[in-house]
Amino acid sequence: MMFTMLIASLFILPLVGCGTGGTVIKGRVIAGPVGQSVGAAPRDERFEAPGIPGVTISILSKAGSASQGRGLYGSAVSDDFGNFELSIPSGQYPRDAIQVRVQGDGIFTSRSQTFLPPDGDQLLCVVITRPGYVIPAPPEDPKKKSEQMSPSRSSSGSE
Repeated sequence: MMFTMLIASLFILPLVGCGTGGTVIKGRVIAGPVGQSVGAAPRDERFEAPGIPGVTISILSKAGSASQGRGLYGSAVSDDFGNFELSIPSGQYPRDAIQVRVQGDGIFTSRSQTFLPPDGDQLLCVVITRPGYVIPAPPEDPKKKSEQMSPSRSSSGSE
């Protein structure tokens, strides 16, 4: 009986805290001349720069350390386009300055202190690439490919 309860609790525990509460921080990792993370409006032209995939973004308390989870609010890994979404559990959204740590292959680890972006803005993580690192081209966007293959609507047939 005790063994059955233990097995049942292993399946139930991961479901705790999976509610819709919390905050999602969206952002992008790009290459630049400095390693710094800042809040920016989504229409900021820097979001058009090629993104860096496979980079880990961690949000820590200002004086926190991710070792053993102390001071860690959340983390995410950038996708093929350099974009990421990071979830901060409900009730843990930091109002004070935080530390953003960005690390991965091909870049120098970046640590910067900032505030999380306000609603509607995103977190732009600018990192310095290591010598010789080339940002991989993202896979082709299937939406753009289908637009290019569709016939043009501007042909009128008579001139």
